[in-house]
Amino acid sequence: MHVIANRWYALLTSAELQSSRPQGARRLGQDLVFWRNTAGSVRVAMDACPHRGAKVSAGRMVNGCLECPFHGFQFADDGACTFIPPHPDRTISPAMRLDTLPSREEHGFIWVWTGPEAATDAPIPFFDFGDLSCAGSADAIPVRTHYTRAIENQLDYSHLPFVHRRTIGRFVKDVAREQFVETDGDVIRFGPSKDADALIEFIGPNIWRLRTGRAWQFLAFVPVDDDNMLYYTRSYQGVVGVPGLSWLVGRMGRFFNRFIFAEDTAVVESQPAVETRLRMGEMLVPSDGPIIAYRRWREANRTPFPPEKKGRTPTSTQEDVVDKRTS
Repeated sequence: MHVIANRWYALLTSAELQSSRPQGARRLGQDLVFWRNTAGSVRVAMDACPHRGAKVSAGRMVNGCLECPFHGFQFADDGACTFIPPHPDRTISPAMRLDTLPSREEHGFIWVWTGPEAATDAPIPFFDFGDLSCAGSADAIPVRTHYTRAIENQLDYSHLPFVHRRTIGRFVKDVAREQFVETDGDVIRFGPSKDADALIEFIGPNIWRLRTGRAWQFLAFVPVDDDNMLYYTRSYQGVVGVPGLSWLVGRMGRFFNRFIFAEDTAVVESQPAVETRLRMGEMLVPSDGPIIAYRRWREANRTPFPPEKKGRTPTSTQEDVVDKRTS
């Protein structure tokens, strides 16, 4: 699938990845395996053993290595094979390795770099929520559409009194007014005005937040494949600070959010489940300003994933991988 080049994508929550076993997940149109090394650091690779293509996510961790469930091949942090049980004394070819991806863990998420340039060490762009709490509010909501459709739905102000007329749209009285829209690098901001209480901010490639008073709604739009995506949601609030009560407030927000997203999903899934483009036969109008800004930004940074790696090792023959010495 196509993604934004040279960016960090939030793809999995930290809570989903245990230290004792690998986790498989389809993301960015690929089957990926996530695991933690003995120090607890995250590693990510394509979920296919180079030996026979079995999913290594169904395996286990052995002495800090990821073990394939088919023949017990073991792989280190960098994807290199360190042990082949049928041939314990033979030299292992460098070609016998998992196809790893640059990954980091920050802000409660596991992020993967899209390339093709080398991953940056700079802090991953994120929002400043100060001392606000999101306890109890985290959720994951699947939607059958391309993730760009879901992003554009959350950059669309004028749908509120129609899609959400029984909930949050009841408080929207004027969708005809001109909106403030600002693009600054990978950031798109919009709302009734720059200083309005209700302000939406999108940080490319896939995180978003909405300010309403002392509360923020947060979303990560996670690309599964060209036909499916996943919302990771959080509600940050500063009204209740007592730990147990703040968790309860977060849980109530989580419950309410599911109603809102059900309303969105019914409409979004009725659209063609395709990647949105700047020119794709849709007739946009001035109120679609944030969507137009997003499509222009995306068009300028769009690239296939996975990227073509320079100097990729050709597929190895059996003779390349295990030498012909007899035992």
